[in-house]
Amino acid sequence: MKANAIFGIHPVQRALLDGSQGRLLMSGIRSKRLDELRMMAEDSAVSIEWVAQEALDRLAGRQANHQGVLFLVDTDSVVDYKIEDFLVPVRHQRCFLILDGVTDPGNLGACLRSAATAGVDAVIVPKHGTAPINGIAIKRSSGAARKVPYIEVVNLARTLRLLKESGIWVLGTRAGEPQAIESIDFCRDIAIIMGSEDKGIRRNTAKQCDLWASIPMVDAEFTFNVSVATGICL
Repeated sequence: MKANAIFGIHPVQRALLDGSQGRLLMSGIRSKRLDELRMMAEDSAVSIEWVAQEALDRLAGRQANHQGVLFLVDTDSVVDYKIEDFLVPVRHQRCFLILDGVTDPGNLGACLRSAATAGVDAVIVPKHGTAPINGIAIKRSSGAARKVPYIEVVNLARTLRLLKESGIWVLGTRAGEPQAIESIDFCRDIAIIMGSEDKGIRRNTAKQCDLWASIPMVDAEFTFNVSVATGICL
């Protein structure tokens, strides 16, 4: 059985509310919020194990603020989404977020939170060259990592061609483009591509873009990081 570690009171609470199953590891720290979390786990028939603080430090990483709780979620029950599931026309306008080369788990989690808030249909990433959805990503997503459909693909350029063939416009974003993001007509099915902070959108990915846009900035010396830029574009 595979498991994914979620740490921190709020992310664990969100996972329990979503019906996730697994093992809840708690240290001897006592607080009202941790007591409420324990009762929530008991009501959800989630097993609870009491462990030393050092064990949580080791599992979450010493730089992580686990707040005395870590949830080992059973990922065998997580839905495995496929791009083909989203190619059938629907009544609402479809919107996809494409992350091409986001390698920092914190940024990935923040992007997922923005995607869930904006109601995107799915987030699509290349299987290789993307940060893992680990405890840091899940905590930064505030639970959104388990809400928004997340699709890993082997060939991103091929996936973009499939989206285009199903009537979805592909929008690339990069600094210096004359068209501002706010002038884009979003009254259509659209996939928005965000590239990595250091290299931007890869060449093969860029070839699939139907249109381009940028975020206007007062001082070009400073730029938004990818998670902030994603929130603005969505």
